[in-house]
Amino acid sequence: MLSNRQHWSAAVHALARECGAALHLVTAACVIGAFTGESERRLREAFAAALKDAAGGRPVIIFLDEVDALCPHRTAAQQHEARIVGQLLTLLDGVSALNPRQGQVPGAAAPQQAGQPQDQQRHQQQHAGHVLVVGATSRPNAVDPALRRPGRLEREILVQAPDAAARAAILRLLAARLPLDASVDLQRLAQESHGYTGADLQALCVEAAMHAIGAPAAGSIGNATAAAAAAAPEAEPLPALRSVTAADFAAALKQVGPSMARGAAVEFDPISWDDIGGLEGVKCKLKQAVEWPLRHADAFQRLRLKPPCGVLLHGPPGCSKTTLVRAAATASGATFISLSGAQLYSMYVGEGEALLRETFRRARLTSPSILFFDELDSLVGKRVEGEQTGESTARILSSFLTEMDGLELAQGVLVMGATNRPHALDAALVRPGRFDVVLYVPPPDKEGRLQALQIHTRSIPLAPEVDLRAIAAATERYTGAELAAVCREAAMTALREDAASAAEVRQAHFEAALAGIKPQLAPADLACHAACWV
Repeated sequence: MLSNRQHWSAAVHALARECGAALHLVTAACVIGAFTGESERRLREAFAAALKDAAGGRPVIIFLDEVDALCPHRTAAQQHEARIVGQLLTLLDGVSALNPRQGQVPGAAAPQQAGQPQDQQRHQQQHAGHVLVVGATSRPNAVDPALRRPGRLEREILVQAPDAAARAAILRLLAARLPLDASVDLQRLAQESHGYTGADLQALCVEAAMHAIGAPAAGSIGNATAAAAAAAPEAEPLPALRSVTAADFAAALKQVGPSMARGAAVEFDPISWDDIGGLEGVKCKLKQAVEWPLRHADAFQRLRLKPPCGVLLHGPPGCSKTTLVRAAATASGATFISLSGAQLYSMYVGEGEALLRETFRRARLTSPSILFFDELDSLVGKRVEGEQTGESTARILSSFLTEMDGLELAQGVLVMGATNRPHALDAALVRPGRFDVVLYVPPPDKEGRLQALQIHTRSIPLAPEVDLRAIAAATERYTGAELAAVCREAAMTALREDAASAAEVRQAHFEAALAGIKPQLAPADLACHAACWV
């Protein structure tokens, strides 16, 4: 049985072609009928047709695609589904018993018929082709356990998403028919398309080719519209087809993402490290934890270094913790998956834990990936001895710790958390092997505040008299969010002063903004945050 639906259909068809076997496809859509007994009859007819081909000496493959729909777990199945499951199990037992010479591997000869001489039956069995039954599903736990016991679908193969080397090989096959430009580096494209399946890569190549057709080459008609071309086709010839360039694939990557990350990956505007003022030490450590394992994977392998499993950012509110995480995701190019407490907690028992497990599973499938938990203290609170911990919180925390331990066997998955209440986190979270790296994100210093003010005033027309360095010196204990609010309020002050002809922001406007916006952090709060390393 093949699990994790990626390339199994193509693999089974390739196996049938290589072995010269007859392929019989059995799906729930072609088996399940509306009347009682019709489904079981169709299933018997499908297996009988396969055994008839095998009776002529030809190997046969019976492919049960989406076997979880055909043979669901009988505890949750309806009566007609239970009958189909029973019929399928009976047919598999019959197929397995017909080839004893090959060690009970599912094979079959023609079934014995009533009144047929035993010598003729033995002769047919000796010259019958082998029958192999292959099941495929993306939900192996939804299949009835009786189907997975020895003698039926006894060997299970996990078909994972292709790695970088496999993606490069797939891209070479898919791009063989495309007129590729010399600028296209398929090896680099394979590195950038992490989490893509074979079907995703095919869609990527199609989208790149369509972009090349839709974007005219240099020197062609350029901005001529389709309407103009239709009105005067003889005057405006269509642009000549051109090679598919690296720019076409870059545009296709923005349109076609990994299918496994759909519904989980978060789209956000790219943020660079230069968009964050100050915090040079924090940014350096984040680069080492996030970028280095991807860019220097060979060096990590040589030194037997293990990348960190988790990074925890803690500090006062408004100090760019979430922005730092997004900058790390942008710089690394990893799939960014975010989860909040509002998504996890549900009125139904076990639903939050199931969502947590599914999110970790998707992160592993789309690796390299960053799994981000904002306001981590609201998801996994502290267990206090002698106090009653909420049952749902305890279950979520237990599931979270279990999944974090499982990441030791996974590669390319980094869990990042952010909190401004580190004392509310359970101590089990920050032991080695879970959140290995704990970083304190303080408010920016004087130089950091100057950089933040320069960033926030990039699009604001400033008067020559504005002295950002003096403003930075006057904003002690201001966070990055508060500095952004000061710049915004200064522009609003200029607008309120003269809405008709305001063209620039002066120093007086910043002084008025500083008089209205005060820092929320007291020196005692900073000392408490700096001393608490969880």
